[in-house]
Amino acid sequence: MVEKRLDFRIGFLSILTGAFVGVIVSIFRLAIPYVTTFVQHLLAFGNESILQSLLFILSFSALGLIVAWNVKKEPLIGGSGIPQVIGKLAGKLEFSWPSILFHKLMGGILTIGSGLTVGREGPSIQIGAAIGQGVAEKAKLNKDNQKYLISGAAGAGMAAAFNSPVSGIIFALEELLKRTSRRGFLSSSLTIITATLVSIALLGNKATLVIPISLKLAGKNYPYLILLGIIVGLSGVFFNKVILFGKGLYAKWQVSTTIKSVFPFFITALFLLWDPRLIGSGESLILMPFNENVGMLTLISFYFIKLFLLVVAFASGLPGGIFFPLLSLGSLVGNIVGSGLLMGGLITNQTVLVFTVIAMAAHFAAVVRAPLTGIFLILEMTGGSIGYLLPVALVTFIAYFIAELCQSKPIYEALLGLLLKNEPSVQRS
Repeated sequence: MVEKRLDFRIGFLSILTGAFVGVIVSIFRLAIPYVTTFVQHLLAFGNESILQSLLFILSFSALGLIVAWNVKKEPLIGGSGIPQVIGKLAGKLEFSWPSILFHKLMGGILTIGSGLTVGREGPSIQIGAAIGQGVAEKAKLNKDNQKYLISGAAGAGMAAAFNSPVSGIIFALEELLKRTSRRGFLSSSLTIITATLVSIALLGNKATLVIPISLKLAGKNYPYLILLGIIVGLSGVFFNKVILFGKGLYAKWQVSTTIKSVFPFFITALFLLWDPRLIGSGESLILMPFNENVGMLTLISFYFIKLFLLVVAFASGLPGGIFFPLLSLGSLVGNIVGSGLLMGGLITNQTVLVFTVIAMAAHFAAVVRAPLTGIFLILEMTGGSIGYLLPVALVTFIAYFIAELCQSKPIYEALLGLLLKNEPSVQRS
């Protein structure tokens, strides 16, 4: 039987959903820097004396109380939200889209804007999915068309967060739908492209990461890409184990949601007073070698401290994602490997820059197990600064296969399993 094509009604709803996602995620993106600026002023105040440091810690921790209220009202906003979206699409979870939308927006703006080591991209995906679910329910679509609209809206959330429509489409197909039909592809693509156009109209078309030079790699350096892929792959395996270990510790910690929500703010405040460079999801760490790079020991310490702060924040159930932090950690691995080879006189400074950027795609593939999304995401995020695909693809697929050989479960699949196991309040269909 010939598959039915996309009809005008689904096409219209896809475009309408994309417009809604583009507007809401743009508001989400605009609000976060305002909170970050406030926290940076507060941090500068806190660094002036011991008393002011204590006031900073108290004020910073107070933000956790507001976030705790949102998490208690809607437990399913915890983390990135991507496992929840996957669970919804698989028919394993049911939730209220208005509740998700409101509390994820409020809690996410405060958590991410405060400078905790979490990212906005996963929350943007869950926000998009909630909008898609709302439109689908209001339009009384059947099960298949609801799935297409929700997955497309989730991909649109990612696209609007990164200005990355191609990555959003690939993510929707590769990670959310796993496989799709012509109708699913067209519906998702319409939603994602519309959301991106709206986001660009509101926020501009600037790349997420502005790379000041065009990155090229000499053929003689290709053998070192194998080493890079292996180390990044092992880092991805380690990353997943640490995240899941942290989730297990928090699950065993028999304290209130309020304490679990405030604790990451308290711990992060201490580290920010020690080194303000640790603020946020890690964009400044990615760009370090393009400005004034730091020494090897500092790079290694940043890797382990940022991973620790990510686990403390993410595993607690706060509404923030691992998406951007895992990219920044990947860039640190690339920087570490490149700097080590540079110290040995084997590569140039230019090659360290290349390693730093392409390691992000490889780390994404090792952690999430979605290599095509990782490759195109980095290309779009950096405004196409990498001259050609082969080095990115080579390192990415090596890291992917290392994670497969180590039998490391894809992180969002593993997190969904924990969610279904540990949250008795979750409604199952």
